[in-house]
Amino acid sequence: MKSVEKESKNIKQEKIDALKKIIPECFSEGALNIEKFKTVFDEKIDHNDEQYNFTWKGKKSSIINRQTRSKGTLIPNRGESINFDHTGNLFIESDNLEALKLLQKSYYEKIKMIYIDPPYNLNGDFVYNDNLYQSIESYLEQTGQAKNGKLLTTEPETVGRIHSNWLTMMYPRLSLAKNLLREDGVIIISIDDHEFHNLVMIMNEIFGEDNFIGDIIWNSTKSVTNTALVSVSHTYNLIYAKSKSYFVENRDKFRHPETGKGFSNPDNDPRGAWKADPFQVGGRRPDQLYEIKNPKTGTIYTPNPGCSWKNSHMNYKQLLKDDRIIFGTKGTAGPQRKRFLSEAMDQGKVTKTLWTNIDTTTHATQSLKTLFGHNVFNNPKPTDLIKLFLELGAPNDNDIVLDFFAGSGTTGDAIFDQNHQDDKMRKFILIQIPEKIKNTTQNAEVLTFLTKIKKPLNIAEISKERLRRVIPKLNTDHLGFKVFKLEKSNYKIWEDSDIKNNLELKKQLKIFESSLIKNYKDENVIYECIIKEGYDLNSKIKKYTKIKSNKIFYVCDNNNSFYISLDIKIKTQTINFLSNIKDEKIVFFCLDGALTDSQKTNLTKQCTLKTM
Repeated sequence: MKSVEKESKNIKQEKIDALKKIIPECFSEGALNIEKFKTVFDEKIDHNDEQYNFTWKGKKSSIINRQTRSKGTLIPNRGESINFDHTGNLFIESDNLEALKLLQKSYYEKIKMIYIDPPYNLNGDFVYNDNLYQSIESYLEQTGQAKNGKLLTTEPETVGRIHSNWLTMMYPRLSLAKNLLREDGVIIISIDDHEFHNLVMIMNEIFGEDNFIGDIIWNSTKSVTNTALVSVSHTYNLIYAKSKSYFVENRDKFRHPETGKGFSNPDNDPRGAWKADPFQVGGRRPDQLYEIKNPKTGTIYTPNPGCSWKNSHMNYKQLLKDDRIIFGTKGTAGPQRKRFLSEAMDQGKVTKTLWTNIDTTTHATQSLKTLFGHNVFNNPKPTDLIKLFLELGAPNDNDIVLDFFAGSGTTGDAIFDQNHQDDKMRKFILIQIPEKIKNTTQNAEVLTFLTKIKKPLNIAEISKERLRRVIPKLNTDHLGFKVFKLEKSNYKIWEDSDIKNNLELKKQLKIFESSLIKNYKDENVIYECIIKEGYDLNSKIKKYTKIKSNKIFYVCDNNNSFYISLDIKIKTQTINFLSNIKDEKIVFFCLDGALTDSQKTNLTKQCTLKTM
């Protein structure tokens, strides 16, 4: 018999267990013996004091915070959801660090793509403070739900402190996010110049420099500014893989369909439309350095210094005979090679790192204004940008996409639209802290709008409302999203600090005669079991009508299931029924006091019993 999990995944203990399995000789009485560790890996240890290293004030605390377990839970909110029982999409209203910790078990190595557009840290004024290890309390403080709550705790100081605060905020979140990616997963992060260099450094540390895929530079604005010498008109989009080797070994799978743009057939070639590609490549190859004579002008061409022709001389002669070599539209230029659309459609294309033909943030802002009738969010990312990222990172049915800085909800909007276009069923998990919108002149329009539709004045409400408004426009019945909110656990948390004497101890013991809080809801407790025990948040929950002696619920995701009862007493008829179910994997959750010791012993022989 085991107790149900009451905290999020113990990441620190898992790493210790993994080390014990690999190098048991380095552990003594359960603790890592550093001297033995040094002996085993001596040749791999750099003893030089001058090492290449990246650190900042707060790095140690951010690593500790990553390992601190969450005591909170995610509570479903059906009233704010759309099509709750039939959708696989999740919207989690929460501090993203807490949500990422709570998702560790259920979504470990299940996410195909992560896209985030984190705070750009223009002045250090962002809403994330992770100093409190009782992290659910940290969240309550930040959202103003606790007494004397203060939302913004990071104030601009020196430039160095601003960078440190940003890094300390980002490091544990990115580290936890990596755990959720599949082996073929990728993470894409939009960022500007202020923290680009720091982001690269922490991504190299967390994901490994070898897993860097590329940096897509997007022409994000067409407007011209004159802040200092040049007008900055780009946004970086860093791409890292969970395992770059997977993509190298399977590179042909990740070419994207050719659109046909730029192909034509001016010479009526019977093989169809074609495009003229350069016949020259970088690098000197001895068998590709021959002379080519233009048949019309007699001009002799050789590769530029440091370059070669694309093919050997033998292959060139065959291509020329096959009418695959042309010399410009008038026949008077250097050699080019025909590439036919039919071939391109079969081969696909590889994405380049410079994107100049995507909508800008100005266009995205205007699109949102059209949707809402009000200016509700400044400079959101355009959905077309995210849809291109989906083609790269999540092209298939049932791929799960995570965005833990959801902002205005662009990622969810883009997934709805892309699924509608290509008839796929990608699913999203969006996480957004309910950050209060400041009462400023700039925000007056959005505050008026949210007040008018009777919604709380925070960013999460904009995101949810956007999704609600997009769904009817796509005219598809099955679209929707489940809303979950971070709250205190349904389990009573033992507080040693409250015990000062025997009287206080007796009071605590009295309180803990029942393990659950007052006025709990069955569904909330069931979902806490789901997330803490590692089941999918899209699990189906049904009241089990075959048993009349107790109220039993049956919970099932695609791979696993369990039965649960929150009744104060489990009756003999129920125990007999559970014992006779012909399923080796049967799991039953119940209150600790609902069974006698002998009943626990007997039932444990028949199934996996977990008490709370």
